[in-house]
Amino acid sequence: MDVQKVIDELDSIYGSGSGMKVYTTIMPGILGDFNRMLEGSQKGMTLKEEYRLEDGKAVLYVTGVRLANGQTDIDVKVGKIY
Repeated sequence: MDVQKVIDELDSIYGSGSGMKVYTTIMPGILGDFNRMLEGSQKGMTLKEEYRLEDGKAVLYVTGVRLANGQTDIDVKVGKIY
């Protein structure tokens, strides 16, 4: 996951400098929830989840896979809700 890219995308929605605040506020809970789902999944299985932010301005598309060695690979994309 490219954290800076996620922050930059959030900046484009919430205004310059606000992306980091939004990221540090919401991402720990979202990643914790998603990691719990990954832990319960079969190795090699790709999971996708959509998290809509409470203010209705953005949605986070989280994709991840639990690798054969037990590690996880997670990617996050930010979408703007019009």
